[in-house]
Amino acid sequence: MLGQPTQVNRSGTFGAVALTVMAVLASVCGNLYAAENPKGLADYPSRYIELTIPFAPGGGVDLFGRTVAQLLNDQKIVTRTIQVVNKPGAGGSVGMALMVQRKGDAYSLLGIAIHAVATPLTLGTPYSYKDMTPIAKVFSEYQMMVVRTESPIRSLKDVEAALHKDPGGLSIGGASLGNADHIAASLFAKAIGVDPTQLRYIPYSGGESNPAIMGGHVDVGMGGLDLIPHVEAGRMRVLALTSPKRLGGRFQQLPTFTEQGYNVVNENWRGIFGPPEMPAAVVQYWKSALTKLVQSAAWKAELEKNQWVNTFETDTFRASLDKDNETYSTLLKQLGLLKQ
Repeated sequence: MLGQPTQVNRSGTFGAVALTVMAVLASVCGNLYAAENPKGLADYPSRYIELTIPFAPGGGVDLFGRTVAQLLNDQKIVTRTIQVVNKPGAGGSVGMALMVQRKGDAYSLLGIAIHAVATPLTLGTPYSYKDMTPIAKVFSEYQMMVVRTESPIRSLKDVEAALHKDPGGLSIGGASLGNADHIAASLFAKAIGVDPTQLRYIPYSGGESNPAIMGGHVDVGMGGLDLIPHVEAGRMRVLALTSPKRLGGRFQQLPTFTEQGYNVVNENWRGIFGPPEMPAAVVQYWKSALTKLVQSAAWKAELEKNQWVNTFETDTFRASLDKDNETYSTLLKQLGLLKQ
């Protein structure tokens, strides 16, 4: 049976739960991983690497992390096994807290998206990208607004009409509060003159929103292009895509918000981080490894297959994050979503 999601309210309860969870993690984890730091890096890596994905299996971040790990190993760019571990909870905050507690560790990585910027702003959680070591932004993608195939909602006009009638009467499911899914839904509300703070947005962890959408537990779904297999299998129907223009390949039939007259464009990146104070030589190792990955034919094939946009950067990643933080702070404040 599908578990009941946590519905967002403005009381700060969700943020308080996240803080409690992270306090427990801090006390349990301590600096256990710091003891494993290599004294010399000549033989690095000498054992497996753990790549934490702070969301449940099945979502866009999970797909990103598993694809990167598999290709780094398959292409023999990294000879030691990269083990993907899912640590979902509190909009990515559980995973970020875990990474912060692994201060100085050379064998822990985090794969995450805009949550590293947005979650602390919307939930008031204590850790963000500022507390970790940025390694690389790997690519960016767009969001889709979808409904289950049997839904009576046939178009964006139907969604608009329902929201004008009762902004809270339509449930919208997607990833965590303040995530790109939530931002896209809020931008749509703003575009049609509806107060985005009145939306009944229901956050899920990772791919848990998929069965909620297909099972009719929410009226409308938001998600990344990883939803396309469900669309191609006839389980979901796409209403619009947040790209500025239509994508190519297997996505060329997907309509955009803008072509339907709605000013909604939103991009979400995927990136790799290390713990705070990760050894500089190890950071450079991963920057080099990821640079080799994105130059490979296998990776370019993944970009084409998934219509991921190549926005790879390493040394400028921190500056981009600071810019994102400024942009999201302004946008979330306008939308009434910034945690005070």
